[in-house]
Amino acid sequence: MNEVETKDVGTTDLSAYMMKVIEELRRDRKPPAVHIYTCTLRSFIRFSDNGEEGCSMPMQEVFTPGRLKEYEQWMLLRKLTQNTISTYMRTLRAVYNRWMPPGTAEHNPRLFDDVYTGVVSQTKRALTARQMEQLLEADLSGLSPQQQAVLAYFLLMFLLRGMPFIDLAHLRKRDMQDGRITYSRHKTDKPITVRIPREALVLIAKYADRHSASPYLFPILDARIRDSWQSYRNYQDALRHFNRKLGQVMSRLLPGVRVSSYTARHTFATMMLTLGADLYTVSKLLGHTSVKMTQVYAKIVNKKKDDAVNLTNGLFD
Repeated sequence: MNEVETKDVGTTDLSAYMMKVIEELRRDRKPPAVHIYTCTLRSFIRFSDNGEEGCSMPMQEVFTPGRLKEYEQWMLLRKLTQNTISTYMRTLRAVYNRWMPPGTAEHNPRLFDDVYTGVVSQTKRALTARQMEQLLEADLSGLSPQQQAVLAYFLLMFLLRGMPFIDLAHLRKRDMQDGRITYSRHKTDKPITVRIPREALVLIAKYADRHSASPYLFPILDARIRDSWQSYRNYQDALRHFNRKLGQVMSRLLPGVRVSSYTARHTFATMMLTLGADLYTVSKLLGHTSVKMTQVYAKIVNKKKDDAVNLTNGLFD
């Protein structure tokens, strides 16, 4: 059994213990988890003794209801979002459960009851059909080459059945054959086959990386990177760059409209449901593992319909 999976009496400092966990995650090639655990540790160090260098953080003192509540209040004062607070608290809970496994005499199953560990549902933003038409027909002369490429990627994610940015970035040249793209969802490893519409073929022909030795279809990621952690960082950098440039594009083409890398996927899903596609069809098109995931979009569509009915009733009262 791994040394960090059970209580280690000799390791009582939170920083030392979490570094062991982080190293284990790094060995297991789990970069997202490494990132979250590292951010949580850094945050708690800043909170503990005002971030004093080398401050002591005994596990017995960290994992008390009072200390955890103080940490939550500290984060609230710094205006961290509820989802960020929850992420840090859930990470600390996972560390506590490794150190003091559930079922043991010392374990306190209610330790985290008084701090927030839930998830705030985020409103999924979707563009209207008219706004998508504006983007598809936009005059690109005022955009830089980088901005034009970012807009092309955004449109491709919409045209390729709401493909997530992470899947677009990892597409390989070999994935495109006979007018179709076949790939595995990065999140679920579920195989997806998409017929490429004419509008998408035009964009692929213009923005695909056809000249370098890179196996990637688009010049988004650095193909020279082999290390899993560096690959994760490379993707995160690419995502931040994409969202920053996308914001610049939208400020020109759709002023006042906030978008992100997820907007194309949300727009595709809500449009399909609005046009009358059933939930199971949309779930299959999106590559969801469960129709419950797709129901989030259905609720948004139903709410928009209810709002429209309420508005109409108000006009004719």
